[in-house]
Amino acid sequence: MLTEFENQYTCTKEYYKEYYRYTYFRKPIIVLINIILSISFVIGILSIMFPNIIVLDNNMAEANIATALIALCFQIYVFVRNKNLAYDRDLEKNKGNPIEVKILIMDDNIHIFANSNKDINIEFTNIEKVIKAKNYYILVTKAKLYIALKKDGFVNGTTIQFEKFL
Repeated sequence: MLTEFENQYTCTKEYYKEYYRYTYFRKPIIVLINIILSISFVIGILSIMFPNIIVLDNNMAEANIATALIALCFQIYVFVRNKNLAYDRDLEKNKGNPIEVKILIMDDNIHIFANSNKDINIEFTNIEKVIKAKNYYILVTKAKLYIALKKDGFVNGTTIQFEKFL
């Protein structure tokens, strides 16, 4: 089998921040909740500004605004906690050192190595979609496994060639 692409990177805190930002805040349920909360927030603000047009009493409007803000703060808390927990867990598994990831992309499958140990082998037929983040490509499998490739981490091949390959 011929290696089409090789990608390497280190899982730093910045990696976890970007990875979790794209995998957490873009989940359909989170997007739906944020849309509903945004509408509730706007209605609350408008009902306070224009009490004759929107018929909500001030207490209900303030409750809508407070609920939206509390839910947003809770989402940010969960994001930060999960990001830090994953980073700390991986450091602990690797005796305090960041994890080194090497990904070999063959004709029909992907081999993922963490700290030189082969962890995962995935066939391309299982890749459901590709998310383009700021510094990473995130491949999503049918089983909702997320595989990150750093855009500037290609040792064999380039980002332009990889995008054409996808």
